[in-house]
Amino acid sequence: MSLEGYCSSFPGIFPFCSPSGGQWGENSFLRRSLVGVISVKNLTVSNVLGNSFPLAWNLNFRRNLTDSEIDLLQRLMSSLSSVRFSPSLANSRAWSLSSSGLFSVKSFFLALSKVSNPILFLPAKFLWSSKVPSKVKALAWIVAHGKVNTNDKLQLRRPYKSLCPQWCILCKGNGESIDHLFLHCPVTIGLWNKLFKLAGLVWVLSRSFEDMLVIAFKGLGNSLRGKTLWQVACLTFVWIVWQERNNRIFEDKGRSEETLWDLILFYSTLWASCSAAFRGVPLNVLQLNWSEVCASRV
Repeated sequence: MSLEGYCSSFPGIFPFCSPSGGQWGENSFLRRSLVGVISVKNLTVSNVLGNSFPLAWNLNFRRNLTDSEIDLLQRLMSSLSSVRFSPSLANSRAWSLSSSGLFSVKSFFLALSKVSNPILFLPAKFLWSSKVPSKVKALAWIVAHGKVNTNDKLQLRRPYKSLCPQWCILCKGNGESIDHLFLHCPVTIGLWNKLFKLAGLVWVLSRSFEDMLVIAFKGLGNSLRGKTLWQVACLTFVWIVWQERNNRIFEDKGRSEETLWDLILFYSTLWASCSAAFRGVPLNVLQLNWSEVCASRV
């Protein structure tokens, strides 16, 4: 997300316009339609503001303006007529999200948290607070943001390569994408069914993997243990599926669905047992009955 719109410039050396037509302050100094006809991009106010008084703006257009562009220019000049400069004051910027006018990570994070799309932020707590190794969290994070290199993305980046986007190495059927590989593939659907059955849940297939992270499933209860184990199990699922995909592609070695499920069950139990929520619970006891252990305390 861009910082533009939150930062106000008090002119001097700061940008007057940019190729993207970005806005500085509440109103843009230059309308997007006029940016394309400016001779020099990334102008600063000092480049276009003359030294005479009253102020004269020299925008140096590279061609004659059309009637519609002249109208835009008139409106621009009208808005600039209200701009006041103080030569005695030093150049400065003000951060509108902070009462002090100074930028802080906290103020920007709070602004980002108020956006209307919850998918951008809700998985963050789910992912980074989980009790799995950092490499597992990192993988799940890039998967949730659609940045992992599945075949469909590799084909877009290298269109001249003879990849086959209509080939999933797990099911050997549909095209490999993030949503297919981790959610819609028949192999992974079977693994998800086992996980939800173990948690005592009847589930409906989600539209995307992002949706899976946003939905608050409570099959293992609302206790600290239940939440911890469910987080660990979901991220372990991602890790094992991605490992299996890479093993089949790069090492030509595949494992059965039952073996994959045993690995998900084992590593989920192992990593969860290392957390404070399961302190004092033997590993073999937790592995035998998730639901009973999660319901016993906390």
